[in-house]
This record gives sequence, C-alpha cells and structure tokens, in this order.
Amino acid sequence: MQCAPKPEPRRIWVTRTGPHNRLTARRLQAAGWEPVVQPVMMVSPIVNCAPMAVPDALVFTSLQGVRLHPFFPSLAKLPVFAAGDRTARFARICGYSNVLSANGDVHDLRALINHHMPAGSEILHISALQPAGDLLGMLRRDGFLARRRCVYQTIDAPVIDLEWAVGALPDISHILIHSPRAGLRVATILREEYHMWHGTVACISPAAARPFSKLPVTTTIANAPTEAALLRTLPGRPIHG
Repeated sequence: MQCAPKPEPRRIWVTRTGPHNRLTARRLQAAGWEPVVQPVMMVSPIVNCAPMAVPDALVFTSLQGVRLHPFFPSLAKLPVFAAGDRTARFARICGYSNVLSANGDVHDLRALINHHMPAGSEILHISALQPAGDLLGMLRRDGFLARRRCVYQTIDAPVIDLEWAVGALPDISHILIHSPRAGLRVATILREEYHMWHGTVACISPAAARPFSKLPVTTTIANAPTEAALLRTLPGRPIHG
C-alpha cells in the first residue's frame, strides 16, 4: 500500500525586519510553512551620545528599542513597561529586572503605566524616530513628565533586495505584515509591480491592513497586536512559540 504524497509546504513571505524575522521563520517552518524571508524595511541605528538622566521608568514599544539601547546597571531595577510579552522577555534577558508587559497596543500600554506610576513621574520612551502612535502625547496629557530617546529609524529596503521575493509571488499564498509601514510598502509593491496577486495578507493590526483595502487580496487581522495573535490567523496546525 502506497502512502499518500506529503503535501508541499505553503510559501509565505515574511516581511518583518531582522534579526527577529528569523524567529518568525523558525516558528513557521515548525508548522509546515516555507518562509520567504525578505524584509521590506530596514533598521538603521541612531547613535545618541547625549548624557541621559536616569528617569523614574522606561518604556519599550519594540524589540528593536531594547536591542539598540545600551543597558546600564543604573537602569536595572527601574520599572520597565513593554508593549508586548516578547519585548518584555527580551528586556529581562538584557538585564532589566522589574518589567511589566501590556501585551497589547499603545492604549493598553498607557493604561498600564497609569496604573503603576504616580502622576508627575519622569517616563522615558525608548523608541524609533517615527514611532507608531502618540504615546508621548498621551502620557503628557496624563500628567507625566514624558520624553523620548530615539535609538533607531526604519527605512525602506532597496527595491533590488525585494526583486526575488516579488518574483516568487506566483508560488506564495500568504504575506505576513508586522507593522503599518510594512503594510504600506507591500501594498505599493503589489499595486505597482504585481497587481495580479490574489493571495492572503495576514496583518498584525487594522492599521497594518488598511493599505490593502483597495487591492484584490484577502486580509486577515490579528485580534491583538502581537506576533502570537498574528500567527494564529494562518490556516493549518497551530504555531507555537
């Protein structure tokens, strides 16, 4: 008796920036997917030599912020607020011992900070040059002395770097979108370079899905702005990690 042929892995374009896109790819491979790992955005560190006064609390809204901000022992025991669980875990690995996770979006993070910190506290947001959402403005309206320290910016990956991923689109069934800026970049590519693609775009948030509203694609949206929720939107067996 012959065994049924093993189905070919479904191909999925992972547009997330590095180095954390490799973690995404491993989780997808474990669930039977064939990831095409090609970021549409690049992270460019910002060197900030200005001295930093120690605040009352730190806020990280991304893994990149934790990775690119130098850790100092004087910060180890400060309250640290992270937007998501993965960012919180990475902050603990880097040496921060008092870390809380909002496990949600900027509004959940704002609520978490308000619950744990008294008004008037100095809050330092370690962020991108162009952060998603106005957390700084929200915290200032809540009565905090909030400021930002930019440690990176995201820029478009060169078009030539994307050519092989765009060329593979006929064999790709899904595209994974981790941010609104990545969504805008991919939607522009599909509109201008490959408007006949009719696959599924899995988006981490409604804002990330918005650029695809007028394209002939199916969009799925995670029920929370986390990678775990995003991967749960994909068909097939559950993706762990």
